[in-house]
Amino acid sequence: MIQTYQTADGETRYRVRVFVRSGKNPNLRITEQKGSIETLQEAHEVEKKLRRVCEDQVKEIESRGILWDDLLNEWDKTERRLKVATGQRQLINHEDYLGALRKWTKDYLQKPSMDLNQFVLVSIFEKMKEAGLCLGYRKKLKQIFKSVFDFGIHSRLLTHIHRSPTFEVVLKRGEEKQPEILTFQEIQALIQKANEQDHPWKRIWHIALLTGMRSGELYALAWQDVDFENMTINVHRSYNCRLRSFKSTKAGTWRKVPISPELKQLLLEQRKLTGTGPQVFSRDTQWDKGLQAKILRTFCTMNGLPSIKFHTLRACFATQMLRQGVEAAKVMKICGWKELKTMQHYVRLAGIEIQGITDRLRFFENTDESSLNVTGLRHVSDTRF
Repeated sequence: MIQTYQTADGETRYRVRVFVRSGKNPNLRITEQKGSIETLQEAHEVEKKLRRVCEDQVKEIESRGILWDDLLNEWDKTERRLKVATGQRQLINHEDYLGALRKWTKDYLQKPSMDLNQFVLVSIFEKMKEAGLCLGYRKKLKQIFKSVFDFGIHSRLLTHIHRSPTFEVVLKRGEEKQPEILTFQEIQALIQKANEQDHPWKRIWHIALLTGMRSGELYALAWQDVDFENMTINVHRSYNCRLRSFKSTKAGTWRKVPISPELKQLLLEQRKLTGTGPQVFSRDTQWDKGLQAKILRTFCTMNGLPSIKFHTLRACFATQMLRQGVEAAKVMKICGWKELKTMQHYVRLAGIEIQGITDRLRFFENTDESSLNVTGLRHVSDTRF
């Protein structure tokens, strides 16, 4: 396309803009342009040259295979049919994975898939690490990357790649951070301060600490699920703030949570507030938007408590149960965990697997506290080791 325009001096100049679209891939389009051309004849010659340049670039890219964005689209359609539709993967999780891939490879969406080699992937995963993404999440995205490449290879969309480049990517564990958790005294302080300030979330936090229920499960809790006769809560629904809809629990199963005397008292108090309403808790606008973690963190910071997210209340429930001597298998059942690996994380937090193992380690036998000095060692002026 040739355009005519006037310069500041009133002279006529020409601008040429050419684009060529791939016949194999409609999303592939190369554009070239040039301005400040003095004559129309020269503009036509420039147009021919630019067209040849664009055509050569299109052919070169076509020879290197499918674009990364097109491969993602084909993989997306196949995964929705084979995994999402059959229940092997939740739709929201699939969309999260696809969104993450597009986010971290945005500079390569309109480039051939083969450009995403192991060196590029290593750089991408390093950026993820610098952004604070945990090792578990990065490992999951590595699996998804592999799934996309494997799909492309097996479907013959990737003709120049015979093995996923993720095989060359090694994810190293960084420095492990201490998980968020509250001590028994801090839990008491949280409840006490919330009650003293009559915080609107005081019962929600308290009940979360007494049940181990997730935020979405508490949001969806109805009075028909609270069985005062058998002293149990039937947990079978959850609320997804992103989709603004109700669904099954995270594990896709139902479970029973025992009602303790303290929990019963809280529920009865809450019942007086809700009256004949079907829901245990009123529909808070901030909760509906998924801001429950921000509310709790703000409260903790203002009251000198460790800053924690809402989900930490579930961890506090599990660790306190374990420290009180409740069997790990029973805690798993109440919380709805299916895998022992998940449970082991909370066992480690509780520290119950190491309790007492150093009791036999004694350097001074038959020693009482009166024979120890302020440093904790016995006066040993006449003692020889």
